[in-house]
Amino acid sequence: MSKVELLIQEIRTLEPDDLQKVLQELLKQADRFNLAKDALTKFAGSGKGVWSQDAQEYTDQLRATDRL
Repeated sequence: MSKVELLIQEIRTLEPDDLQKVLQELLKQADRFNLAKDALTKFAGSGKGVWSQDAQEYTDQLRATDRL
């Protein structure tokens, strides 16, 4: 049985007050995830034009010179 299935089984046995606490914690975690996602989205693509070479081309060159 997976961890999620075990958690769901446990949740089903909780008293309403405890269930409310679990719900509040889940909402806090979801908010943290969304804040982090939003922050990263703001920076996506911000490095474009900073380097004169495409990142994949640079990586390919490094790998080519690193191989024996």
